[in-house]
Amino acid sequence: MRTQPGRFRIQKAAYLLKHLGYPPALGYSFNIYHMGPYSPELARAYYQLEDHGIRAAGVATDVPGTVLDVIADALDHEDPLLEGLTTLLDIWKESHSMPIALRQARAIKPHLSEPTWAEVRSFLKTHPGLTAAT
Repeated sequence: MRTQPGRFRIQKAAYLLKHLGYPPALGYSFNIYHMGPYSPELARAYYQLEDHGIRAAGVATDVPGTVLDVIADALDHEDPLLEGLTTLLDIWKESHSMPIALRQARAIKPHLSEPTWAEVRSFLKTHPGLTAAT
């Protein structure tokens, strides 16, 4: 069974891995989509595994601990934070201005609540490496 929640979380984890410069994730290109950054190539790879009865599980063992900590912490949060965080980072990588990126992210994600945006800002303060990554 193809599960939307599983695909969503894999997409967001892969986006964060790419954002943090993890080499295997660099090959995926992401576009802004309804629920934040989305990679069609990653979706196809996920479906191919699933079609062969293989479920995406675990994490590659060569992910640096600092990167893994950020990803694990992000995945401990609810989906709205993941959607807001990855959308904000995708916009920020072009503008390199957090106020501008936050204003644009809020405009394209009006369904995300103010508490969610506060949680996103708090997450970024806890993980400053996300805005140091290019």
